[in-house]
Amino acid sequence: MFTLRMLLLVMAVVACGTAAPMIRASSTAPVLVAAYRLLIAALLLSPAYLRARRRHPLYPPGDLCRQAAPAAVLLALHFWSWNSGVHMTAIANASLIVNLVPVAMPFIIWFMLRERINRTEAIGTAVALAGTFLLAMADYHLSLRSFLGDIICFGSMLTFAVYLAWNRRAHVPTIWLYVPLVYLFAGLLCLLVGLATADSILITSRREALLMIGLALIPTITGHTLLNVSMRSLPSQLVAITNLGQFIPAGILAWFIFHEAPTRLFPLAVALVIGGALTAILGHRKAPSTH
Repeated sequence: MFTLRMLLLVMAVVACGTAAPMIRASSTAPVLVAAYRLLIAALLLSPAYLRARRRHPLYPPGDLCRQAAPAAVLLALHFWSWNSGVHMTAIANASLIVNLVPVAMPFIIWFMLRERINRTEAIGTAVALAGTFLLAMADYHLSLRSFLGDIICFGSMLTFAVYLAWNRRAHVPTIWLYVPLVYLFAGLLCLLVGLATADSILITSRREALLMIGLALIPTITGHTLLNVSMRSLPSQLVAITNLGQFIPAGILAWFIFHEAPTRLFPLAVALVIGGALTAILGHRKAPSTH
């Protein structure tokens, strides 16, 4: 069972890693990119939600909304700020800062759930973070112009870490009652902001429409949904460490699509991140209980 859960987590990380190249390829306003991918994902998951609703007709809708609404706000803020910040600072800066989730997660998960990481997870975290720092610092830029972008990316990282921790504490009979509502509420929030700030909310090209559908299907439905599943069935720090590997598929796709050759340190960074994740995995002595 633990092996299957880890395979699903790896699948989630690979799927989430496809988001950055698709966002880079899009010319749509950042907040609208977030809105479209979330609303399309909610629409595609609506049959699963309706089936779950029929199976659990007595589960109070008010309780469900009270749990989904904070997660939706956090996810909307994360997507919006990440999409904005990545355009305001260097890619290396943004990648480094958003990958600090394993640093913040132990404090957040202790504050929210009183959970502590073990020594093996701490060692794995240090090794994996060394890989991301090595890769990002090779091309890190610091300037007054990018400072605001760095701050926005740091806020995006914090909202994502709190979002993951909140999902861990959500007590719902099935993920299919919860996730579609989170995507729907978050998408509507982003759309409201888009209505107030964008000149137009219409998608006028087939290319942009395909990008939004791709973002909904792969990094959102497959990636973020499986991350939610992983946060309910695996140690939170293990999820955070493994999630560092998003830069691997993102870097490979950028190489093939945008011809952005990775730095010479890329293989070493990959080895360190995978090594850190394996350290945490092999040090996990028993399968965690499902929340």
